[in-house]
Amino acid sequence: MKKRIWASLDDYLPPSSESQLVGRSFANYNFFRALLTYAHFDEYHFFLQNRSHKKLFEEKHGPFLKTVGADTRIKLFYRTEMPKTVQQYDYTVFHQGDHIRYFNSLCHFRNQFGSFPVTAFIHSLSYPSLMFKHQEMLFGGVTSGDAIICSSSSGKNVLLRYFEQLSHRLNLSPPPVTLEIIPFGLGGDAFDGLNREQCRKQLGLASHEVIALCFGRFSEYDKMDMFPLLQAFQKIYRKGSPWRLILAGAPHSPDYVRMLELWVQALGIAGAVTIKTRVPESDKIALYRAANFFVSPSDNPQETFGLSLLEAMAAALPLIVSDFDGYRDLATPDIAKRIPTSWGDLDVFKPTRIGPLLDEALLHRYLAQSISVDIGELAASMQEFFLQPGLCEEMGKAARKRFDEHYDYRVVIDRLETFWLKLKETFSPEQIKDSGNPLFPDFFQAFSHYVTKILSLKAEVKRTEFAEDLLKIGGNYPLFTDMDQIVDRANVQRIILLTAQPKNIEEVINSIGDEPWKTHYQILWMLKHGLVEIC
Repeated sequence: MKKRIWASLDDYLPPSSESQLVGRSFANYNFFRALLTYAHFDEYHFFLQNRSHKKLFEEKHGPFLKTVGADTRIKLFYRTEMPKTVQQYDYTVFHQGDHIRYFNSLCHFRNQFGSFPVTAFIHSLSYPSLMFKHQEMLFGGVTSGDAIICSSSSGKNVLLRYFEQLSHRLNLSPPPVTLEIIPFGLGGDAFDGLNREQCRKQLGLASHEVIALCFGRFSEYDKMDMFPLLQAFQKIYRKGSPWRLILAGAPHSPDYVRMLELWVQALGIAGAVTIKTRVPESDKIALYRAANFFVSPSDNPQETFGLSLLEAMAAALPLIVSDFDGYRDLATPDIAKRIPTSWGDLDVFKPTRIGPLLDEALLHRYLAQSISVDIGELAASMQEFFLQPGLCEEMGKAARKRFDEHYDYRVVIDRLETFWLKLKETFSPEQIKDSGNPLFPDFFQAFSHYVTKILSLKAEVKRTEFAEDLLKIGGNYPLFTDMDQIVDRANVQRIILLTAQPKNIEEVINSIGDEPWKTHYQILWMLKHGLVEIC
């Protein structure tokens, strides 16, 4: 039986302290841990940039890999080893943590050297700079045997519309890539074994209050504006009511946090609103378990899925969310109340106007500030949950059940694995027609006039006196960092021995027997450093 081998160019390192609680790095890191825990591949190959990159991978992932018994199935390679490695192994799939970095370039590479499907996740889709990467796909590379895995139906529709726009503007066919909907997942175990009373005691919260939690980045330009949420709460709150609204998460925009604090004071709800920033992981889980329901009126086009909603469902919380983007896939009527949203078709931000001239953060602020969440409906739904904690309990149980059935990583990894195996089974190299990535420069054609001459393979080289002296003393010529990926010291010595008499470059390449491109490169490197000379 053939080995099943999963491979990637990504490192899936744990997110930095600044992005630990939210974002793409959080999703990819959790995916990596779930993959190595629940999937059934025989080996996992990671192609990293350099020695430091390998060391960092081993340092950050080593303890976890041993814990789940996956350390013996991991193999680390340099990117420069890929031409040889993809011909040595029959890969099941190459998967990327996003469809932007390297996805299409990896498809072009596969088209030249290998025979395997390439897949990738989507994350935020709204940044205009990403259109250049989507454009790449119209010029070839991806095939129908490759797939972009969309976390939501809304995300899939955005990609379809992007490809439609580009196809119309460039008069090219849309890329044949498969768009498959498989959601992100989460491990629900972390939310088990903690009861509400314990968590409230840990956080210093009153046991008698009904608590609404909103968790996410504090950033109005790339997450959501919490001002409408505060206005909705102010509409229903009466002094002395045992209700509390907690806003928690990562302070992506400190000025925005300060504005929220001032707005809370101005609305007269300071006694019932708690703002928590820089929340440690232990307190994050406790916050979810301490709450009665979760509220998230997302209003920003950068949102595609909603990982915080998964966390709330895992913590058995019902949802009050905006009727927006990928939230629709998660927030079904049995576990959530969806609040209507509205927008307008603004000419000023279209491709022919000022949109392309704006900084992406400013553009997102302008866009998000033109999207409305119905404050009256939001207030009414919050009031219903505040007044009926029993309803919260009932819907919360349904939320956890839905999480276990659809979003627990045991289920999601099984879906992904089944999909990858199906792609591999049906992948056909015959569908590949590729002459290389047209958007990556041919340096040797573009810059050939910079040098005096381009050496042909028939050019003869001979070792220098310096090389002979180096050979006598058995010394090694110093190499810059990571040059040892291409320059093999043993081969350098062999080339010195071979070129005692003039030999053309092609003869040397054939005599060494290593990958031809590497030997060719080593000869050019030796010429640069005075170890061989042109005859």
